[in-house]
Amino acid sequence: MRQNLSFHVVGVSHHTVPVEERERFAFTPSEIASLLEQFHAAGRSGLLLSTCNRCELYWCGPEDGEAWFQDLARARGASSVTQLTRYEGMAAVRHLLLVSAGMDSQILGETEILGQVRRAYDMARAAGTTNRVMDLIFSAALTTGRRIRRETLLGRHPASVSSAAVDLAFQLQDGLRARQVLVLGAGEAAEGVLRALHQRSASMVTLLNRHPERARVLADAWSAGVGGLDELEAWLKSADLVLVATASIRPVVSRTQLLHAAGGRDGRELIVMDLAVPRNVEPSSRSIPGIRLIDLDDLERLCCPAAGTPSAALAEAEAVIEDELIRLGLSLRGQVAAPRLAELHRLSHELAEQESAWALAQLETLSESQRQVVRQMAERLVRRVLYPVSRNLRAEIETSELSSFEEP
Repeated sequence: MRQNLSFHVVGVSHHTVPVEERERFAFTPSEIASLLEQFHAAGRSGLLLSTCNRCELYWCGPEDGEAWFQDLARARGASSVTQLTRYEGMAAVRHLLLVSAGMDSQILGETEILGQVRRAYDMARAAGTTNRVMDLIFSAALTTGRRIRRETLLGRHPASVSSAAVDLAFQLQDGLRARQVLVLGAGEAAEGVLRALHQRSASMVTLLNRHPERARVLADAWSAGVGGLDELEAWLKSADLVLVATASIRPVVSRTQLLHAAGGRDGRELIVMDLAVPRNVEPSSRSIPGIRLIDLDDLERLCCPAAGTPSAALAEAEAVIEDELIRLGLSLRGQVAAPRLAELHRLSHELAEQESAWALAQLETLSESQRQVVRQMAERLVRRVLYPVSRNLRAEIETSELSSFEEP
């Protein structure tokens, strides 16, 4: 009796395609909700995880999710539809646990991904596109991420795209205390940048946003100035570093703006870090003399995130993942056993009722209390016979399913 785990993932990530392709797969929450509605209407399970690093579809069942993802890629004008991440069964589960732990990210151990997985799962549950097996798997993934952050060296030294970018800028500019820094955006990513700048003692920071009044609370929290995006060109002439992290689906910093800025800087280099997907800075700006444009792929290459990570920290994280895979395997086997045991109990109780009814029909002179004793005797006999049968069936399922749920 062998049953393979019908859990799948297909998608693109920083391992397979560059940022210019990944940005085609950047979905807004409303777009994801619409796609999940389509899945629900078709009676299919599905969860879409869309982040700066990846866009991946997870599902259970026999449906061809890869064909759907290929169609989606073509509809969004992506050319790299053959360069997909593909995993099935427990290999797909392991991949999800690595993702949730930040161990499959561009910045090793980055912390934002756990919240992104949780939000993707919450959206799928709200849309009705998860099932019991997916619930168990994603619960294990979230538990894994939390345990690694709480129990391991990797978690005690958290990383993020924001902190990696600021650390790199600190190195490139020999410190940030006397540098004029611009931050564009007012969401979670921009807050992470401001926090990292504060930790690096940057004291000349200005937060620019399309709606300055909405950004003022965030700016005040980190002792930053605040202004509108319409002031950007003026600020670019004096800035040393620009970190761009907005939720815009179109560039908010144009090549023209950077050309004008470069012309008024007396040869001083301006470092511009684009931390968004889709990219927030026009990619053609890379060719402007005096402008050093760094996107997420550049950040991964320049940071070498794994180089300074102790092997002990990685070993601790791997041990947590192995532990959670074992726990999940037991839960999944329980899912296999539960309906069979429930059916066995139902049939046994039905048999007890039939046999006690037959006996009572032959003993018409019994009082009601005596008739109740006959019914209880039939139920007790069923329970005593059922207990060892149930125990043996559960043991058989656990041993026979073990190889299926420990796929490499």
